This record gives sequence, C-alpha cells and structure tokens, in this order.
Amino acid sequence: MLLADDHPLIRTGIRTALCAEPEIELVAEASNGDEAYALALQHRPDVLLLDLNMPGLSPLEIVARLRDEVPSLNVVVLTAFDDDVYVRSLLNAGVKGYILKDEALEAVVQAIHSVVVGGTWFSETIARRLFSQSDCDAFASPAVLSEREKEILRYLLRGMSNQEIAKELGLAEQTVRNYISRIYNKLGVRSRTEAALWAWMHQFNVL
Repeated sequence: MLLADDHPLIRTGIRTALCAEPEIELVAEASNGDEAYALALQHRPDVLLLDLNMPGLSPLEIVARLRDEVPSLNVVVLTAFDDDVYVRSLLNAGVKGYILKDEALEAVVQAIHSVVVGGTWFSETIARRLFSQSDCDAFASPAVLSEREKEILRYLLRGMSNQEIAKELGLAEQTVRNYISRIYNKLGVRSRTEAALWAWMHQFNVL
C-alpha cells in the first residue's frame, strides 16, 4: 500500500494502525501529489490511500493517469472534503473508496481490505449525501441479474472499459453496451458511480 498525505501526524496514525495488520504492507509514503504519482509508478501497489488536499498534482489528475498506467491500482481517498460534485467526479474517475477524516482509523483498514478483494468502501455520510433514501430503496437486489450480467458487472466494477470487457468475454463492444444498459435498468442505477454504491450496499462480490 502507498500512503499519500501531507500531514505527518496523519501518516503516523495510519502507519501505526497498519502495524497491527500483517496482511497490509506499507511500501512507501508521499507528502504531495507529485510524489504520490511517482511512487505509485515505482512501486505499483495494490492500494493508494490518497489525501485530496495536497500540493502538486491534483487528485483527479493522479487518478486519471494511474488508471491507465497502473490499472490494478485501487485508489481510496481520505479527506475532510465532502463536496458532492467533487466526490462524484472522483468516483466516476475510478476511485474505489471515500473515507472522511473524522472516521475512526478502523475504517481505513476496513476500506483497504475491501478494495483489495474487488469491493468498494464509502463513508456512510458520503453515501447518504450522494443518494437519497428513496434512491437507495429503489435499488434492486442481485437476484434480478442473470449470471452473464453479474459477470459483466464484476468487470465493470473493477474499472474495465467496455472495450476491455468485450475482449475478455469475446463479445462485440455493442453487445457489452447493451448488457450494461440492461444491468443499470434492472438495478435502478444510472452510472458506474451508482453501480459501485449498489455493490457496496449489497456486499456484491466483484471477484
């Protein structure tokens, strides 16, 4: 795991919490966006825990670059910044988790474990702000999906493009688009962001 935060005390607290987790190896620490990007390329970790308010490259630029250059990377953001539009932009860019800094350190550990196995993790505060209760009530259960639709949804939630899914499954790209449209309609979601929240709410296994 790579830890990127410009506050030494926060890095120390997270590092201490991770010492009790033998399955999580902290490979490097960064104090600004440029370091975070460079170290991610160097170490190619499974997880980048990224503070959003650092000097250097912006979080959105870091996420966009690393999505192509280190496709196996799972980005979890840790911040006090909870503006709805910015959160949605990050999630649409491929961020797998969003944790507010007023949460306990245990949430960081749980988020890391979740995204490493293909899941997602959202602060409950963020989830409530992104989607109203009526939206959440409208979400369908996994049972409405066929096995093929579940398979495509798993690839989708791993951040694969329609073209990559089509190549993986030996399907036409238009066929994949049709499947995704059906999946969204069945689940009552409108985007990858909402699909990620649906997966988190239903503990949907994306492996």
